Amino acid sequence: MLPKHIKNWNAFVEGVGLAGLAEEVVTPVIERVTEAYRGAGMLGEVELDLGVEALKLEFTLAEFNTGILKQFGVPDASGIGVRLLAAAKADGADSNTDAIEMSVRGRFTKMDPGTLKSGDMAKMKCEMPLTYFKYTVNGDVIIEIDLINGIEKVGGVDRQAGIRQALGLTA
Repeated sequence: MLPKHIKNWNAFVEGVGLAGLAEEVVTPVIERVTEAYRGAGMLGEVELDLGVEALKLEFTLAEFNTGILKQFGVPDASGIGVRLLAAAKADGADSNTDAIEMSVRGRFTKMDPGTLKSGDMAKMKCEMPLTYFKYTVNGDVIIEIDLINGIEKVGGVDRQAGIRQALGLTA
C-alpha cells in the first residue's frame, strides 16, 4: 500500500481563485496548549489541557497581488475567508482521489514583498492569524475550530458543548 499525497491544489481568497499565482501554503498547525501538573498523592506529572494554540496560515504568491494587498489590516478579526482545495491520491492502480478542503477565516497581518532583483521573480509572502479552521475530506468534516465562539468539533463530536452550555452560551 502506498501513501496518499497531494497531487495538486488551489487557493481562494474571498472566492477569488489563485490558480497559477499561489506557489506555496503553510497550513495551520493544530496544537494543544498544556501545562504539567503534579498534585499531592499523584505518582507523576500529567499534562492538563488548557485549550488550543493560536492558528496561522501563510502563503506565497508569485506576484504582488493588488487584490490581496487591498485586504491588509481589515478591522474584523474574522474578516477574510480563505479556502484551500487539494486532491490527494496514492500512486497505486486502485487508489481513489480524496478531495481535501481547508476553510479558514482571519485577517492579513503581514505582507512581505521580499526583495526586488532584476531577472528574478518578485514574490509576496502573506501571513494570517486565524479565528476559524475547518478541515474536510470528501465532504466529511474532520476538525472544526472556532476560537471566538468556543467551538471545537473533532470527528463529529463537539468537545466544548458542555462548557458552552455551563456558561449559558447555547440555547
